[in-house]
Amino acid sequence: MKSLRIMVIEDYDALRETICAVLQADGHETCGVPSAEDVDDTPVGYVPDLYIVDINLPGENGISLAKRINRSQPDAGIVIVSARTALSDRIDSYKSGANLYLTKPIQLDELRAVVGGFGQRLANTEVKHGGHISLRPNKMDLAGPAKKVRLTQSEVVLLAAFSRAAQQTLEHWQVEAHLGNGGDLTKGNLEVRLGRLRKKLIACGAEAPAIKSIRGLGYRLCETVSILKE
Repeated sequence: MKSLRIMVIEDYDALRETICAVLQADGHETCGVPSAEDVDDTPVGYVPDLYIVDINLPGENGISLAKRINRSQPDAGIVIVSARTALSDRIDSYKSGANLYLTKPIQLDELRAVVGGFGQRLANTEVKHGGHISLRPNKMDLAGPAKKVRLTQSEVVLLAAFSRAAQQTLEHWQVEAHLGNGGDLTKGNLEVRLGRLRKKLIACGAEAPAIKSIRGLGYRLCETVSILKE
């Protein structure tokens, strides 16, 4: 069975820890977090194969998070877990990009079987990159239909943050934080660095402007960028 990198997003600590422990015992690498916001804070190079997502999370709910994951990582598996049993909740989950919906209380043997089955399919099939433009954080490059370009570390971090963010939008302070200048970045320098990233996106095949300014808020990535594990 293929060993997977799995992120468990569940706000009930005991359940999250149990799921992680059971899957680790099966040889998988796991990371557990209590909220969608914590997913955004994971290192840019950490790209899970599979997400196990609770619907009723504090702050952003699991359905919204699943939509973001499906957009930024179309090759990743998503399992929704919830105490809700209504058909409408299942339909919403599948529309969000989830592969499977499991109801609580979770049967751990069933979850193990689901994870094992996903790992087997992943091992036996060629990965299809669903995005128009793909970011490989560990290789520090960006590839599209036009060409492949190298990125700086700060560009990788910022582009991954844009791709994972709700509506692919970041506020000014978030952009500054991801660029890692400790608040010392002037507006002029910020525009210069964003301009360089825009040019690289467009060189790969993105439509101009690739990243646009949102008055009074920040910036929005206008192109879908898939984050790849390799």
